[in-house]
Amino acid sequence: MRTTAAIASGLAALLVTGCRSGTAGGEIAGPAPVAVVNGEPVSRVAYERELQQLRVGGEGGGPSDVLRASVVEGLVSRTLLLQQARARGVSVGPEQVDRALLALRSEYPGTAFDDMLAQERLSLAELRTRLRDQLTIEKLFHDEVFPRVQVPDEEVAAWYAAHPAEFDEPERVHARQIVLRTREEAARVRDEVRRKPASFEIVAGRASIAPEGKRGGDLGWFGKGQGMPEVFDACFRMQPKAISDVIPSPFGFHVFQVLEKKPPSHRTLAEARPAIAARLLRDRRARAQEEYVAALRAQAKIQIDPTAATPVKP
Repeated sequence: MRTTAAIASGLAALLVTGCRSGTAGGEIAGPAPVAVVNGEPVSRVAYERELQQLRVGGEGGGPSDVLRASVVEGLVSRTLLLQQARARGVSVGPEQVDRALLALRSEYPGTAFDDMLAQERLSLAELRTRLRDQLTIEKLFHDEVFPRVQVPDEEVAAWYAAHPAEFDEPERVHARQIVLRTREEAARVRDEVRRKPASFEIVAGRASIAPEGKRGGDLGWFGKGQGMPEVFDACFRMQPKAISDVIPSPFGFHVFQVLEKKPPSHRTLAEARPAIAARLLRDRRARAQEEYVAALRAQAKIQIDPTAATPVKP
């Protein structure tokens, strides 16, 4: 199940999906639904809102048949999953929705969050409903699908053996930099930190115009040829603790301090195992979700309004 931090990055998706389709068996008010899933209508309002939000045009500036079909199919699948969650007694509590809502708000500084809701004509209550639906579907997958998905150790080993180049680590350095606007400023700073190398981090925080200056100029680990090779590759010609000369770039004048160096290496299976297992598990879970939805669709009674979209061919 995704964390609330992951949910927070999906506000745009929530704005275009998750509209409640209606009450199964109830009277349908307003425009005719674009689909009916096991007696539950999929609202045309949800469909039109998603098309508008996606802003993808076909001929004449309007949505293509493929896009329309994709939107309808997505809403149908979502309705099926929520129906299955109700049937299986899967639900989330208000405190989980509260946490997800707080995470969403934290991603939008100032009034940006409220401005987004106003732009989309979406009330806070509607957003809470969408969050609850999204969390419910994720819990359904977590409870009903993911426990059956496993990645045996022998498959991890086989994947490692089949992709040896992916575990080659090039020579890397861990360095700091100070970036100044003029060569004269950079030369003064270079002389200062050469006299007192231990002051590099403090000087970077005080003088560097680069964004990493606030963390002492720390660039972390990087390999040869990354970033701007004509600038950063100078670090590979330096010894640890050394201070570079002034190096110009289109962004200013750089002074580097190399902290550590690592020679080329090859990650062992033991070192690579967690990342491989996570990758294979992620892929398997994605396929398992698709198969789960396909099984629900095979057993469902689905009617799609042909004027809304051309059904996607299998």
